[in-house]
Amino acid sequence: MSNGSPLIQRNAHTVSVSREICRAIKENNIELRRKYPFLFHQDCIGGMIFGGSILLISLFIYLYLSNYISAISTTILIGIAISFLHELEHDIIHNLCFKQQRWIQNFMFVFMWIAKLHVSPWFRRQEHLKHHLLSGQTNDVEERLIGLGLKPNRKRMAVSMHPYGSVLVGDDVARDAQHFNLHGLLTTTAPAALVFLFITRLFIAYNLLFMIYSYFNYDIVTIFGFHTFYPIIRTLAVCLTLPNLIRQSSLILMSNCCHYYGDIPLNNVYYQNQILDSWYVFPFQLFCFNFGATHIVHHYVPSQPFYIRHFTARAIKDMMINLGVRHNDFGILWRSNRYSVDPKEDNKQRFYGKCWFVVCLLLGVPLFIVWDVMVMHKLNKSILKLMKKKYSNGSLKEMDDSDDKAFSSDSNKFDSNDTVNNSALINLNALVNKIVLNDVSADQVDEISKTAVET
Repeated sequence: MSNGSPLIQRNAHTVSVSREICRAIKENNIELRRKYPFLFHQDCIGGMIFGGSILLISLFIYLYLSNYISAISTTILIGIAISFLHELEHDIIHNLCFKQQRWIQNFMFVFMWIAKLHVSPWFRRQEHLKHHLLSGQTNDVEERLIGLGLKPNRKRMAVSMHPYGSVLVGDDVARDAQHFNLHGLLTTTAPAALVFLFITRLFIAYNLLFMIYSYFNYDIVTIFGFHTFYPIIRTLAVCLTLPNLIRQSSLILMSNCCHYYGDIPLNNVYYQNQILDSWYVFPFQLFCFNFGATHIVHHYVPSQPFYIRHFTARAIKDMMINLGVRHNDFGILWRSNRYSVDPKEDNKQRFYGKCWFVVCLLLGVPLFIVWDVMVMHKLNKSILKLMKKKYSNGSLKEMDDSDDKAFSSDSNKFDSNDTVNNSALINLNALVNKIVLNDVSADQVDEISKTAVET
């Protein structure tokens, strides 16, 4: 399927189905809370998850340093524990816990940023909330930064398997989404990126030296820092960077394979996601808290905590499939995330999609050096480009005026996608176009999500 797939039109059937699914999710949510009243105490649960995750990570580090568990076990266990923190960070972004205590949210964000070594939670907050408003569109920054719409090639694999692979598509995203601040992304991500890349590259370099020395029967003890520096680097890699490498790669791969893009209408959640829960993807689901199987529920009802969402997803899965929600559509990769399917090519594309997951599992992390070279090359070019833009004549004025140009640019983009003669929907889309130019709140996302389902 070519990238020029015709835009799918919003219709009465999908609106009706979306309402039914949304109602079922909310009813299941109420039923669970009535059955287990402690679920109403979201602040307490969030605090327990945060404290429990930190304690688990500390415990696994202690067990590793005491030689009770292996490096591989430590990496896997810490990666799973950090996935709890990621889910909690996501709930905080939606103000699902400690809504009235912003200082507690910020306190947790600091620890999450250190534990995850990735994008600043404060920067991610805005891009994620805007993702709910722009899902599947060309200016859906959050998803496009992790490979949405790319063809299944080495670039997509690099974006998926390298924690900072987003720089490979940053320029393209910034060109299509004028409200996106690429300079802000690079500067806020730089501290975590520098730490991650410094530790990971030294760890790889030392191990490559060990292999070379062993092959030529050299004494590895003569390697500089073998007794002093390397043990520290090895511990940091096993307990911090490698768990995040595996966790982040798994999350990105699952996310960019369960979102549709490019040919779907704005503000129609029916077309935005699929249910991806095949046993093929279990190794990846393990490190992202079953993201592929449950994320569609979050798009319908963003105000539901992640620990309830997993029970809800299981309860309404069959109903969603019976109502036409896509299930294990592996062909999404070979269609570059397009929703439209060519029946003649579907079976072949599904097979190729499964092969993609196998290749990512077997070669994704081992080829990290290749992806790192690609990322570093693009990062250097992006930094030089931003420096030239900043210090060239008149560039500062252009950067100041970027927000003014964003409205007209994004409005034009959405107007071309607006194929429904529904005044309420057109007004809603216009409202979305306007508010994404500024900071978005979780309450606005909830309100627009409800309105979109009812419109």
